[in-house]
Amino acid sequence: MNFKRIQWIFFFAFLLFDVIIASSLLVENRFIVTNNQTGRSSIILKEMKDDSISYGKLESGHQNGYYLSGYRSAEDGQLDNAAVRLHGQETHFSNNTLTSEFSEPLNINIETPNVRLNELIHNTHQVALGKHYRYNPYLSTKRVIVYTQIVEGWPVMNGDGQIRFRVNSNHEVTGYTQTFLEGVKILRPESSTISQKRAVVWLYKHNQIPNNSRIRWVQLGYSRLLSTNTDNRNVYIPTWVAEIKTKNSGAVDRISINAFNSTIMKDITTSVNTEALNRK
Repeated sequence: MNFKRIQWIFFFAFLLFDVIIASSLLVENRFIVTNNQTGRSSIILKEMKDDSISYGKLESGHQNGYYLSGYRSAEDGQLDNAAVRLHGQETHFSNNTLTSEFSEPLNINIETPNVRLNELIHNTHQVALGKHYRYNPYLSTKRVIVYTQIVEGWPVMNGDGQIRFRVNSNHEVTGYTQTFLEGVKILRPESSTISQKRAVVWLYKHNQIPNNSRIRWVQLGYSRLLSTNTDNRNVYIPTWVAEIKTKNSGAVDRISINAFNSTIMKDITTSVNTEALNRK
């Protein structure tokens, strides 16, 4: 065996050794970081309980989502055109919203309203585009049953894609209002979101959860982030929405947090260029 060949054997042996050591250190560092984050979260969750903040099980797994663009269906759009097939109700379309009044009220079980309403929304002569919506118990009350439009696997959490069934004192559905998000486009590749647990911890750290309160639910869905100057489109992102009830006063608030970067969402819209966002 010549000397040069021996040199190459030693070179590759040392290279392989360096790769193994580097990989081990990387895994160890990630393990330490993960453990530190888990430890900090546990400490903060204990602080929350000490502050009389109650909550249910919080998931620590990450989800995936997109930056999306779309626009609320307007006159002569998909929703307005589909509504011409509806029977047994009086409808009118105004301000990008379809309003319906049933000719005869619909009886429901107020404890399980989705059993009857699921049949209704899948009947194209009763509800337009109903196959795109699912029952959302978190947003529903005894007087308003909410179905949210599902886009890329998650519900639309603001008013741009919802059916809101009106319920009277006799537990009868008398009609509904409906909005629909159409022309949905993916602006950026799929990305990982923060976990449900991380969202709650972040809200507490930034004084968004008052003492002596209860976190009633935390749900992931798409919310409007920005209004754009391109074809009247809006930008939507995955958002953790938490509903919090103060135990003393009974006041209920909903707080939203950007599921990509943990930013607390404010009710402010800014005009941006969708095409520029798509290039980033």
